Amino acid sequence: MKIDIGQLEFIDQTLRTILVETEELLGEEQTVTSIYRPGDVGVHGTIPVRGVDWRCRDKEKGDKIASMINSMWQYDPGRADKKCCICHDVGLGLHLHIQSHPRTVRV
Repeated sequence: MKIDIGQLEFIDQTLRTILVETEELLGEEQTVTSIYRPGDVGVHGTIPVRGVDWRCRDKEKGDKIASMINSMWQYDPGRADKKCCICHDVGLGLHLHIQSHPRTVRV
């Protein structure tokens, strides 16, 4: 099933912008593996949702996409160590974790 991420109004507007613009830059739709997780204490459990995971099968390509997103967006100017995107595997498979914060700004 195809998801038009730009139409999902329960996703934070800044996060939707990051996702839609990144897909446009990549020239291809990405596969969403996780959006809203009821009971999650992190960005996947908030409304509006502030975290989305995209499937990634190539760590090198994933790191490049993460670098591209992080060069265009700053997660929280008060916490420079936090990123809008990371490519990682927390035991459920390699994926891009893309997130926003109320203070996320375009660089």
